Amino acid sequence: TANARGLSTARLLPQKQQKSSLRIASDTIQAFPRCSVSNFSKLRANKRFAYFDRTKYVFVLDSIGAGVLLFLRPRRFGKSLTLSMLEHFHGVQHRAQYGELFKDLDVDQDVKQNRVTPGQYLILKFNFAKVRRTRDLNEAAQGLANNIIQSLEEFYGDYYPYLGGSLDQLISKEINQGDAIYSLANLVDIVDHTLREVKNGGDKKHPLANVKGIYLLADEYDAFSNEYMDPHNSQPWAASAASSLVKGFWATVKEMV
Repeated sequence: TANARGLSTARLLPQKQQKSSLRIASDTIQAFPRCSVSNFSKLRANKRFAYFDRTKYVFVLDSIGAGVLLFLRPRRFGKSLTLSMLEHFHGVQHRAQYGELFKDLDVDQDVKQNRVTPGQYLILKFNFAKVRRTRDLNEAAQGLANNIIQSLEEFYGDYYPYLGGSLDQLISKEINQGDAIYSLANLVDIVDHTLREVKNGGDKKHPLANVKGIYLLADEYDAFSNEYMDPHNSQPWAASAASSLVKGFWATVKEMV
C-alpha cells in the first residue's frame, strides 16, 4: 500500500523472510522507500529501511578473476546501490566501519571464512550520468572532461592522507585542468609508485600495506555516449573531441587492468 509520505508499506511475514535476501530490522522498520536510495552507508545506518542483500556477489565477482566486469540490468534495478556497496566493502577508508555496515549480511560469512577480505583497494568512482547535457559536441567534451577531473579530485580528497602532501598540493601538482586523460594516467602512476614504496618499505602496519591497487567503479558508463551518438549519422560524433575523449578514457582504463 502507499501512504501520503511517498513510501510503500507492506505486511512482513517472518517465516518467509528466513529464505529471502531481504534484511529487515523488524523492531524499527516503518516502510519501504519508493525514492532511490543509492548510498549503502546511509541505507545501512537508517534502520527504517529494508535491504535486499546482494553482498553474496562480492565473493562471486572476486572469484571470477576478470579485470573488467560489466553490469547490465534494467532501470531501477539497484545498480548504483550495488556499486556503492562494493565501494564500501573494498575501500580501504571504510575498513574500520566494516562491522556496522556488513554484520549479518551474506558477505560476512565469506569474510569469516577468509574467502574475501574487505578494505583492500583505493576506490576511483565515475558517474557519467552527471555530465550536463548540451547540443554542442565541443561543450559536451568539456563537460565530460570536467566530470573526469572532478572524480580525480574527489579521489585525492579521499586518499591524500595516504599519498603524502596536502590535498591542495596534490590537485595543483598532479591534475592538469586542461587534460583529463593525462591527469587520469598520472593518478594511476602515483598510486602504483606509492604502493611499491609501501611494499618495499616492509611496514606491515602501514594503512596501505594490504592494498592491492585501484578499484574503478563507473556508473552509467554509456550514458554520455548514448546521448550524442546518432546511428543514422555517425560522422559528427566520430570526428568530435567528445568521441576522442571517451576513447582516451577507456584506453587508459584498459592499461590499468
